[in-house]
Amino acid sequence: MIPSGIKIGKEQVNVLAYAEDIVLTGKNETEVRQLFVVTENIARKSGLHINHGKTKYMIVEWKNSSKQNTTGQLTIKNYTFERVENFKHLDVILNEDNDHQTDLQEKIRNANKTYFRL
Repeated sequence: MIPSGIKIGKEQVNVLAYAEDIVLTGKNETEVRQLFVVTENIARKSGLHINHGKTKYMIVEWKNSSKQNTTGQLTIKNYTFERVENFKHLDVILNEDNDHQTDLQEKIRNANKTYFRL
């Protein structure tokens, strides 16, 4: 069974991909685990592999909600992934608290750098 993912606008999405970057999304850790197994099987059959060193995971939840996995690591099959509090994907900063203010502050800083370079 493919997990349901998350709703973005009117669409239900569980995989975001751009070139070699892939983001797996789910409503909970169980969904992400299931989706990873499906993705890893497809990659393996295609001759691709998951890079342990570059692959991280993050749980995005509303503020003040309880975190499911607080160990800092997620193990699926023979892979162990480090937990991160934020990451940048396609020039957008995403963070655990689903707080877009960090993203806005980064965009303002980048806009100011560009303006002053001109």
